[in-house]
Amino acid sequence: MQPVIINPEDPKRENAKKIIKLAFPVIVVNLLYTVESMFSLVLVSGISASAVASVGFSLSLLWFIYSLMALSYTGTSVLVAQRVGAGEDPSPILTTGLVISFLIALPLTFFGRDLVLFLMSLLGASERVVSLAGEYLEPIFWFITVGFMTNTFYGAFNGAGDTKTPMKVAILMNIVNISTAYCLIYGKLGLPALGVAGAGWGIVLSELLAFVIYLYLTAVKGKPFHLSFKTDRKVVTKFLRIGFPTAVERAITSLSFNIFVGFLAKFGDKVLAAHQIGLRVESISFMVGFGFMVASTVIAGQNFGAKNLKGLVYGTYFTAHLTAFIMGIGGLLLILFPKYLTLPFSRDPEVIKWAVYYLVIVGISQVPMAYAVIFSGALKGMGRTTVTMVLNIFSFWAFRIVPSYFLLKVFPTPLVPWIFMTVEMFLRALMFFFAFKREVRRQSPSFPPQLPEQSG
Repeated sequence: MQPVIINPEDPKRENAKKIIKLAFPVIVVNLLYTVESMFSLVLVSGISASAVASVGFSLSLLWFIYSLMALSYTGTSVLVAQRVGAGEDPSPILTTGLVISFLIALPLTFFGRDLVLFLMSLLGASERVVSLAGEYLEPIFWFITVGFMTNTFYGAFNGAGDTKTPMKVAILMNIVNISTAYCLIYGKLGLPALGVAGAGWGIVLSELLAFVIYLYLTAVKGKPFHLSFKTDRKVVTKFLRIGFPTAVERAITSLSFNIFVGFLAKFGDKVLAAHQIGLRVESISFMVGFGFMVASTVIAGQNFGAKNLKGLVYGTYFTAHLTAFIMGIGGLLLILFPKYLTLPFSRDPEVIKWAVYYLVIVGISQVPMAYAVIFSGALKGMGRTTVTMVLNIFSFWAFRIVPSYFLLKVFPTPLVPWIFMTVEMFLRALMFFFAFKREVRRQSPSFPPQLPEQSG
């Protein structure tokens, strides 16, 4: 388990290799998740537009539920990264993360589905959409504890710098999810035709497979480190200090996002379906940014643990510029070819029209989004999750929700919230840039002026 130490004096190519080696597998994992989400929509599109809206809306609201994972995932990823950087045993971190994730998810087994359906109704979804969503969500919440613990394993592997293994696991998950979902939705190979519920069972079966693989690798193979089931009471306090603000941030941001989606649901199922399709297409670009964000968190965490502030800063800026370049290309594709990117998901002319508007508008926001996520990831790696919580919540409400709410009263069109989405992203990027610079200045007196001897 070799920490990823960044030395600004090393050739740029060498540092780029370290960053891309971390980021690329995470990008693949998240692109696979995006493909998985897309296939869920494509597979149910043969049922109806309401089925597409129900699965898409369910996936959006599941992010609200999954925000609770951030407590165990972020705590595990950041603390494992810092311990690896400091040369300490990370096993108690993973053990604690698994216990916390199980305890958080257990109550959701019983009331999580009803909570999501209540929120969906509250946010303006039609009765038909809510009914179909209930079928889709039922198996997912039966096995929600497995999903939470699997995500904690994923955080531990990322924090340790082993992002390649989760990529391989994600490939297997996608194969299982897509194949079983298709068979169960339409009743292929002698299996029952479950409709949208089949898409939910596809997710469950893929997560069960991933959980078994991760448990085997850590407990039996000792990869990336041996899971010894040791506990440390002091670790719980650190988990709460680092993970709790991120969980709160994601919960409020996700709920805010769904309030935002509620603005669009009032324009009907076709606009809602167009928004969900647009989100899935855009997420291909966003997941590239998310992969590099994980890399920035690992680099910041490990170099923070190794007392290497110069490498932390250099690695963060290098990652930010590289991510902006790649996501900028993605944004350009969204602007130039929106119709072709929408066609695989719908043939309804009205759905396509609104999805095209969405993709052109959000294509403009890809570069500032890159800078926002990288500086946010670096702050998390340094343990400053409260800062990211405050900035993300403030930005979302001050520059997206509130302006959209008031302007929609004057201009009742879906274009209003979509335009403010892009405006808000530019402002968020600026805030995170200045917050990162401020945190670096604050930490400077605590770090030695020279790099540690280890540069690999």
